[in-house]
Amino acid sequence: MHRHEASVEIAAPPEAVYARMVVPEERLRWVEGLVESEETAPGRFHEVVSDHGVRSGVDVETVRDDPPHALDAHMTNRHLDATVSNRLERSDGGTRLTVTVESRYRGLFARAASAVVSRHAQHSLERSVQNLKRLVENEA
Repeated sequence: MHRHEASVEIAAPPEAVYARMVVPEERLRWVEGLVESEETAPGRFHEVVSDHGVRSGVDVETVRDDPPHALDAHMTNRHLDATVSNRLERSDGGTRLTVTVESRYRGLFARAASAVVSRHAQHSLERSVQNLKRLVENEA
C-alpha cells in the first residue's frame, strides 16, 4: 500500500473550492495530466491521464459526497486500485484542503515499478493541489 498526502490553504470559502472539484471540465483545468473526464453514470466517471506520452484510463466512482466538506472516490484500472479522500476545512484564510491517496498496484510490472511511480504520484498530487489553489484564487 502506498500513501500520499498533500495540503494547501486556499483563499476562498470551501463552497468555491468544492465546486471546482466535482465538475469534470473543471478537473481538467487543475488535475496534473488529466486529459479526459467523462461522467458515465451518476457519480461514476471514466478519466484518462497522460504522463510522458503514455495515456492511462481509470474508472472513478464517488463513494462519499458531503458538500462542501468531503469528497471521496475509488479509482481502478487493471494496474491500480486506489482511494482518494478530499477534506475541506474552513480556516481563517478560507479553506484548508487535504487530499490523501492510498494506492495498491496490481500486476508484476506495476508492482516492480511502484517505487518510481509512487514518488511521481506524490509530486503530481502536490502540483495538482497547487494548480487548484491558483485556479480558485485567480478566478475568485
